[in-house]
Amino acid sequence: MIRATLTLGLIALSLPAAAQTWKQVPGAANVAFAIDTASIKREGKWRVFRTRTTSLGVEGTIIGTAAMDCAAGITELRGQRLLARGRVVRERLFPVGKRPRQKIPNPAKDPAFRIVCRG
Repeated sequence: MIRATLTLGLIALSLPAAAQTWKQVPGAANVAFAIDTASIKREGKWRVFRTRTTSLGVEGTIIGTAAMDCAAGITELRGQRLLARGRVVRERLFPVGKRPRQKIPNPAKDPAFRIVCRG
């Protein structure tokens, strides 16, 4: 009964299961990183999408909202949610001027770039 309630809480926090299509990003060591291809939306020059990260030895999953500028080869983190046992443990939302950004060194070889911008 408790497990069913926790599972329902987790589903309520995210998109319906039928609308989620997680694609694994290869190359991450000790981390499972996936992108929800069904969530990729255009916002001007940005493509906004959801990510899921799980680490070995950690009882939690990080669901993030990220954006990628395909023309400039830049990613930006917009928010993160740490889920453990079906509950939100911690949530961080980054304001517009303080969002962490990262330049992709070689977009042609980056698997996440290929999934978001070419997929």
